[in-house]
Amino acid sequence: MKRPFLLLTLLATSLAAADLKPIQPLSAVASSERSTAPAAKVIDGGRSDDSRWLSLAEAGPHWIELTLPSVQRLGGIYLFSGYQGKDPITDFSIQFQHEDAWVDIPSAMVAGNEATVLRMPFDAAVDVVTDRLRVQITRTPKEVARIAEIVVWPYSAEGIPQLPGASEVEVVPGVLLNQSGFDDASPKRFTAPNVVDGTAFVIRAVGEEQALYRGTVTNWIGDFTGFIPGDDREYEVVVGEQQSVPFRVGPWWLERVSYQGAVDFMIDSRHYVGNTRGRRSWSYGWRDDHAFGWQLNTLVPQWLSNPSAYTRMPRQIRYEAPKNSALWGRLEPPAENAPDIVKLIHWGADVIVTQGLTHEFMKAQLAYFLEAWPTMSEYLPEQNYRVVSDFAFAHWADAKDDQDYRHDESPEHDLFALKTKIGSTKGAYPPGFSIEPNLLMHAVALKEGRPDAQRYLDAAVTQADWMVKHLDWNDPQTTKGQRVGEWVTMTGLARLLATYPDSAPQGLHQKIEAWVDVVIRRSDNAWDFRKLGDQPDQWVPSGPKPHMWNEVGNVVGLPAAILAAMPFVDDPDKSSRLDEVLWAHFDAMFGRNPLGRHYNSKAPSEIEGVELGWFSRYKGGNGQLELVRFVLDGCAKNVHFPYHPELGNVGWTEGWVQHNTPFNLGLAYLAKARTQIAAEVQGDHLTVSLRAPLNFDYTQQESGVVVVTSSSGDREELVVHEAGESSRDFLGSLPIAMGESPQSNDHQLQCQPRDTISVSYGHGYFGHKITLPLKR
Repeated sequence: MKRPFLLLTLLATSLAAADLKPIQPLSAVASSERSTAPAAKVIDGGRSDDSRWLSLAEAGPHWIELTLPSVQRLGGIYLFSGYQGKDPITDFSIQFQHEDAWVDIPSAMVAGNEATVLRMPFDAAVDVVTDRLRVQITRTPKEVARIAEIVVWPYSAEGIPQLPGASEVEVVPGVLLNQSGFDDASPKRFTAPNVVDGTAFVIRAVGEEQALYRGTVTNWIGDFTGFIPGDDREYEVVVGEQQSVPFRVGPWWLERVSYQGAVDFMIDSRHYVGNTRGRRSWSYGWRDDHAFGWQLNTLVPQWLSNPSAYTRMPRQIRYEAPKNSALWGRLEPPAENAPDIVKLIHWGADVIVTQGLTHEFMKAQLAYFLEAWPTMSEYLPEQNYRVVSDFAFAHWADAKDDQDYRHDESPEHDLFALKTKIGSTKGAYPPGFSIEPNLLMHAVALKEGRPDAQRYLDAAVTQADWMVKHLDWNDPQTTKGQRVGEWVTMTGLARLLATYPDSAPQGLHQKIEAWVDVVIRRSDNAWDFRKLGDQPDQWVPSGPKPHMWNEVGNVVGLPAAILAAMPFVDDPDKSSRLDEVLWAHFDAMFGRNPLGRHYNSKAPSEIEGVELGWFSRYKGGNGQLELVRFVLDGCAKNVHFPYHPELGNVGWTEGWVQHNTPFNLGLAYLAKARTQIAAEVQGDHLTVSLRAPLNFDYTQQESGVVVVTSSSGDREELVVHEAGESSRDFLGSLPIAMGESPQSNDHQLQCQPRDTISVSYGHGYFGHKITLPLKR
């Protein structure tokens, strides 16, 4: 059964359809009734507690059927249930008789109802033409069904009359897509579960009738990647009688609506100094982070991949000295003007070294701090580097940690050791987590001239070699079964192959390609959603307890893993398909999922263009994240797939640092993948073009900064400006001075005749750099 999503919303006004009159049923019968409260009470015109049907108190399901005067098309019902304003029927569906069978009305399948007065319009998924209706009740308080009145309305093109004070069962559009909007240069797809293959769709501007783009739906999917309007209007997809919520299309749309929120979450959710100040158990730098929050692993790539975007953000963090010096403070404070993301990186490292946290995941995070140091040194005291470096190198090989950690799956904590364990679905021990930290420490050790530098690279290569030989990607536990930590595996393997191709173990390239094949195979469905396994019911991890599992971090983390692997995919068709899949997972976060909701319950008030957020936000808990901005609360569970929105808010819902950090890394890998630099020496000037996620305000000319260096040692920061309205490109020009001492305050690049010029944006693995000869 193809079912549209149901939403309860409060109606505040009445817009009566004056010419529409309700249908008076001829009779009502029920599965059971009490002598003082017979079924006939639901059609007697009374809505009080004294005029209602009561079933017997027995295990359901319960039902009540109405017979109408004639066969006709129906438009919806009013339903009054419960007693004294409480105890309404909870889970139920409205059915109609068609060809001697009872058929569910998709828009009238309700789970978790808490309203005693409902307005229930029937949607266009089916034509409800009948003379018999039934309310099928599968859950009700104390096993007693209580219905005071059912009002039946005939079909009208204007819909059934509004009902003041009622809650409404309203059909969320049957076209499910990213509620906010789409990047103009990326895949744009939607899912329409209530239409048949070959159904035409159009895209039009909201409030206009002209079709601006046309296509057809195949396997519930519509693709409008070719729609690039180039303006700031709102659009909608229309498929038959169904349409989507409004959305917009523009450059860097995901980054535009997510960058600040991603940083806001990390600011608010910090332990001790965030927006909840109490001491939280099992928390270190961030509340409820345990040992596997992966904060610096993801914050550092964000910063390195797009520094101008984070530098121009408003400063929200002010350093707070600790009342208890055992908690933080071993690192001297950052400069007041440091970008918030740099202060967050400083905070994470400060907590680790101050508290002496030697869990392998904790000390491994320090490698990321050291990687980012060259770009942070203008904001942080030199003392910071020395303390972090000394701590990391001193404890890297420690086999014992400093304390017991909740959910710890580590057999030991020596980061040089080969890790052969595959972690549980908790996500606390993903394969290959030590690869990238060892690669980073190898680079740091080389810079410091340490004699043991090779040992770090050898450890990374040995770990990858074991994974090439022993990991079976067809086993879900090696991939999506790692839940919030799966992305760690592929990003580590890919970075080794990208940065040390000559040292990488034999077969690593093929191993990455094999992972890609599994991703593509398991994403062949109406949502472009990578499934847990190959069986029809293997969509997401699930288990016998309510908290098994809320896999938000897995969904939003997959794009980072895909983007890490894509440089090693030689088949253009596979690359194109991977692009669709990675964007489908970002879109799933924004509403292209069986529930049609954004993963953030407060998204409608926090994220531009989102109409519907997650059902609820978990209150309390160890993280106390309910007041944190941009928290990712929940996602569709296994039972919701392929399309069962009527089940509503089942399974676990709770924000977690481990949900947001994988999304943050996805933003970093997007910037890495899509940033481009071009430069040319023209006479005595260098012209530079930068394409990077920097155009977030379509009404303003924005800017960024690239670094220009000459091989003879001069370094200049060149401000590049948006090339035009809503442009993806930023342009700048820098004078070149040959063999002269620059004049005071002159902004020019000092060069010698045989110099080369380098232009860079970002840093290292996540940055971009080109070098060109000086033509004179």
